[in-house]
Amino acid sequence: MKKNEKKILLLDMDDVIVEQSETWVQRLYEKTGVLHNREEWKEWNLNNVLEPEIVDLIFGEINKEPRFYYNLPAKKGAIEGIRQLSEHYDIVFVSASEHYAYEDKYFWIESHLPFLPKPNLVLTHRKDLVMGDYLVDDGPHNLVNSPAKSKIIFDNPWNRHLTDYPRVTNWMQLVSMLSPQYSAG
Repeated sequence: MKKNEKKILLLDMDDVIVEQSETWVQRLYEKTGVLHNREEWKEWNLNNVLEPEIVDLIFGEINKEPRFYYNLPAKKGAIEGIRQLSEHYDIVFVSASEHYAYEDKYFWIESHLPFLPKPNLVLTHRKDLVMGDYLVDDGPHNLVNSPAKSKIIFDNPWNRHLTDYPRVTNWMQLVSMLSPQYSAG
């Protein structure tokens, strides 16, 4: 590795950088009057934990609202954490989305993370094809199948059965976990 070459840090967006499932809970409550508890969502596949009409409402209506992905709030500490990590890592955002979310995600990165030289965004349903030194993700299948050298679980109810990788519950922990790598440069 060249002296000035940074290691590649692959970051998932939904429920790692932004509050997607919390926003779903809020929007479902606004639309149905029912407050869902995402802590009960113990599986990645929402078809296995929610009623079909609720899944249809999320994927057929809520996700397709104009600028839904652009308006997702950042997780606490995510923007400052990315700023700190970008000093030591080449940040690449890797997200699996439908076509209607592509532009929103690109512009979310561009507007919320202006300190990055350019939004390095890879949109794919095959994260197993994306190489990097580190992957931070909440999707069990993405962690298991990734060719990344090191994998870090961003804690969510649907991934708590995984025990083979380091786990973080917030951005302060993630920055702290990756900090020792700074000196290894």
